[in-house]
Amino acid sequence: MDKIFEPILDKNEKIVEVFKPNKAKVFLSSFISSFLFLLFMFAIACLAIFVPEENVEPINPLWILLPVGILLFIEAIVMVFTAMYYKKTYFAYSNKRVIVRTGIIGVDYKSLDIKMIGAFDVNVSFIDKLVHKNTGSIRFGSMSSPVTNQAGGIVFASITNPYENYKKIKEYVEENKENIEK
Repeated sequence: MDKIFEPILDKNEKIVEVFKPNKAKVFLSSFISSFLFLLFMFAIACLAIFVPEENVEPINPLWILLPVGILLFIEAIVMVFTAMYYKKTYFAYSNKRVIVRTGIIGVDYKSLDIKMIGAFDVNVSFIDKLVHKNTGSIRFGSMSSPVTNQAGGIVFASITNPYENYKKIKEYVEENKENIEK
């Protein structure tokens, strides 16, 4: 597992622990969010198809198969991209920083130095509860990217045992922050 982070590791940097997101949670989140969006688009398409204008002949109800087919096709594409995302996604913390590795086509890395971490946040969402796999997300923030900003910070999303891992990572970060600052 350490090899997947090797391209960005500094000299003397060692990975302490690597996490993989929970597969069921990642796929369920992706499915629900895309399905709700597509269902909304489906409703709009049906209104456009079935609400007749004046002096226009009503459309055959079989035309509903067109939006349904498009909905299913797009949902299949979303699931393929989710599988590609899941395959490349890993989270880790090292003796120097927390690191997120993601990507769909290529691989992207995002990191935050341990000495810069100022806040931690654990979130267990409704979908996490729905999955029943003890999943959640841990967000790490700094002064430049606080945890209150939904776009900011580093997020270990959909990991198993979020509270236990939060305690473990927080303890490690606090111990090493003191060692790094000295």
